[in-house]
Amino acid sequence: MNILESCRIAITSLQSNKLRSLLTMLGIIIGVASVISMLAIGNGFRMFLDQQFAAFGVGVFYVGPFVDSRKADDALSAQLTAADVRAIGEPGAAPAVKAVAYQWGSNLQVSASGKRGTHAVQAVTPSFFSISENKLGPGRLFYDSENRESARVAVIGEAIAERFFGSGALAVGQRLNVNGVGFDVIGVLVNASSGGGPFSDTRETVFVPYETGKDRLFRNQMSAQIDIDTATIQALDADSSADAITQVTQILRERHRLTYQNNDFTVIDLGQLAASVSSIIAGFNAFLVTIGAISLLVGGIGIMNIMLVSVAERTREIGLRKAVGARRADILQQFLIEAVVMCLIGGAFGILLGFVFSLGGTYLLVSVFEAEGAVAQVTLEAILLATGISALIGITFGFFPALQASRLHPIEALRYE
Repeated sequence: MNILESCRIAITSLQSNKLRSLLTMLGIIIGVASVISMLAIGNGFRMFLDQQFAAFGVGVFYVGPFVDSRKADDALSAQLTAADVRAIGEPGAAPAVKAVAYQWGSNLQVSASGKRGTHAVQAVTPSFFSISENKLGPGRLFYDSENRESARVAVIGEAIAERFFGSGALAVGQRLNVNGVGFDVIGVLVNASSGGGPFSDTRETVFVPYETGKDRLFRNQMSAQIDIDTATIQALDADSSADAITQVTQILRERHRLTYQNNDFTVIDLGQLAASVSSIIAGFNAFLVTIGAISLLVGGIGIMNIMLVSVAERTREIGLRKAVGARRADILQQFLIEAVVMCLIGGAFGILLGFVFSLGGTYLLVSVFEAEGAVAQVTLEAILLATGISALIGITFGFFPALQASRLHPIEALRYE
């Protein structure tokens, strides 16, 4: 008996007991759908996070004026100043560093056109915009000379522009008050990447020159030891990040005269953070896939059970086949193919259901978790994996019933009632 004929007989057997076949395949369907959808949602969310981290810039890391309380002693206090960051940016000081920027930010009262509200205000150096890869819409960015002269100019996010002036184009040239200090709006940022460090949104932020903010907005918040809240540093490329971090750490320790003490600053490496987040997502995916694998195991047990029942029901048929010349290998092949066909059909339905679950996962990521752009990705590898698992389950759990059927003695099988 050839394989195609065995497949035809297997499908005919399934069609003769549709409800029983469906219930038997249900574990396989749910298991495969779980594996497909979980891998797809995990891939989509990982791609979304990669895009978010990429928006911070290539080879970008941050230095903040705070210490790890678990490592700090009583004599250690945080320290980080604009002069420290300027020293890092000196030619030859840190060869692996491409550019540096620093800033100070807080939530302040912003008003214009008879409207007011509390918004993030960041005093930044001009180099901040090039490092953070922000996209400029109408207008321009402020110059180094305007920063040195403490000019009262501002670059605002598009959400701020729309809220106070109606649109970005209308905002340029308008007057904006921050804590009672007037600023001329000279430009609008139109993307939603990192604003003031890793956790801000440029759409909702007002940017002013650092020296202006220091002189007119944040003087009372700063001190001799801390006059910036974040230093943004860009390495030459992604591969140079580790060297850049080492060089920056060494410069700051020397400037702060640290010998045996722990650092009085903290380096935030987004590359390491991204790798950690990816590891967490991979672990969570593995956990969810394990749950799907349990469903597949239960489905495999169901396959074995129904095949044993099928062998009992078709004992006389097996005896008749052997009486007319069927070999043990033919009987084994027949029942094994029936188990595999049942699993593959269940796997096909599971793949389709996995696509549906993936669409639902995309909806949850976008609407509930606000992960805009996160789309569940059903990959060919996941489909091949699900298909292979289905076939393996059919072979594994179908082998014992098939072997039992092939060992039946033809005379005893014909006498079976």
